[in-house]
Amino acid sequence: MHMVEVTMWKGVLFLRKEEVKRGDPAQMVLGVGIGILVSLVIQVLILLVGAVAISNGMLREDAQIQMVAAACVVGVVCGGTMCARRWPSRKLFGGLAVGAACYMVLWLVSAACGGGKILELNGLVVLSGCLCGGALAGLLGLKMRPRKTSGTRKARS
Repeated sequence: MHMVEVTMWKGVLFLRKEEVKRGDPAQMVLGVGIGILVSLVIQVLILLVGAVAISNGMLREDAQIQMVAAACVVGVVCGGTMCARRWPSRKLFGGLAVGAACYMVLWLVSAACGGGKILELNGLVVLSGCLCGGALAGLLGLKMRPRKTSGTRKARS
């Protein structure tokens, strides 16, 4: 009798693997953590290359804000892609989570160093760069299904 009850509730309470593709929450948090680390490392490397280019005279000093924006977008796209690979579903949310968390880390570092003003131009550039990079990474992680064209329909005989 107990075996009958378990079989009866299997499709209602206990969802089958093919019905719902939800990842383990620990795996999802690990994906966001790896994405943050990858994005921060890439951002630091891009900013180091930009600092060397500015000090050698290859770039003007006015190009600092563009370098920061480019570093944020490229870094978060790479980190968000790493996160989206680990998430079985909701990849756009994973990319945005990496972007938002990366912004929070950058803001906390800035606040610890004496800055941390959110509503300045630099803060808004970093915020928009991180969120746009995360959204782009999430969209790149989606699997696109090929669409059926209307010309492939069979003619009625």
